[in-house]
Amino acid sequence: MITAFIQSVFVEPWPFWAGGIIIGLLVPLLYYFYNTALGVSTGYGNLVKIILPSRHLKWIKSKFSETWSWRVYFIGGIILGGFISSTLAGSPGLTAEMGRFTNTLQWPALGNGVYFFAGGILLGLGARIARGCTSGHSIHGIANLHISSILATILFVIGGITAANIIRITLLGGSWL
Repeated sequence: MITAFIQSVFVEPWPFWAGGIIIGLLVPLLYYFYNTALGVSTGYGNLVKIILPSRHLKWIKSKFSETWSWRVYFIGGIILGGFISSTLAGSPGLTAEMGRFTNTLQWPALGNGVYFFAGGILLGLGARIARGCTSGHSIHGIANLHISSILATILFVIGGITAANIIRITLLGGSWL
């Protein structure tokens, strides 16, 4: 019975509506307990402050007064949850496999690392420019009817579709849409 529970919770994909319910409940709980919005990009700012504590970056000092906030643990939970799920599914806990992308390109590990690190930097930069990440704008902002979040989410979707198609055409040899 425990094995079936572990299989259904940690290994098998959840139905879309179950994930939506969990996220939908998480947002008001965060407001109730922490009086804050759900978002991931701020947690990365906290990680930068932990890794580079002596840096005199103005945006780090002003925005991240509390270094070890709940967001750091949230990011840790995302990473740990993925590791546990992967391990219980019988896959390696850590892998550089990215499906069709790595199978088609077959770059060395360093090439993949540089590519995905650069992508992470661009994501972080985009989150700073948009003043929030996709989860903050799309989950919290739309729920609160913030026009800027609705616009940001529309632009996130357009940008994601465009970027995915550019990668598919230029690197994977596919066609548009």
